[in-house]
Amino acid sequence: MPIEPRMYVLVRKDLAETYRLVQGSHAVVAYSIKGDLEAYKAWNNGTIVFLGVRGMQAFTLWALKLQAKGKSFAVWNEPDMGNQPTALACIDTGEIFKDLRTV
Repeated sequence: MPIEPRMYVLVRKDLAETYRLVQGSHAVVAYSIKGDLEAYKAWNNGTIVFLGVRGMQAFTLWALKLQAKGKSFAVWNEPDMGNQPTALACIDTGEIFKDLRTV
């Protein structure tokens, strides 16, 4: 049986906990605007999984890993933090994210 697509949201754990949720939400909206529209429709506002990465360096490595694997994702850059990337959203079956913990 095929695995249903989920929206995976990676946020930096060096941000305050409440800020993580806001940044992750921005990333989901960014995906709805810039991401793979077909995948977004297939996801159909289903399951969302928030995952944490240690900080900027880990976040950058994950973005590069997703890019290398040909995954469609959207990054949110926070204007109030000098446009630093704070979160990203990716619709996937999740195998690539299996070693990350939820936020």
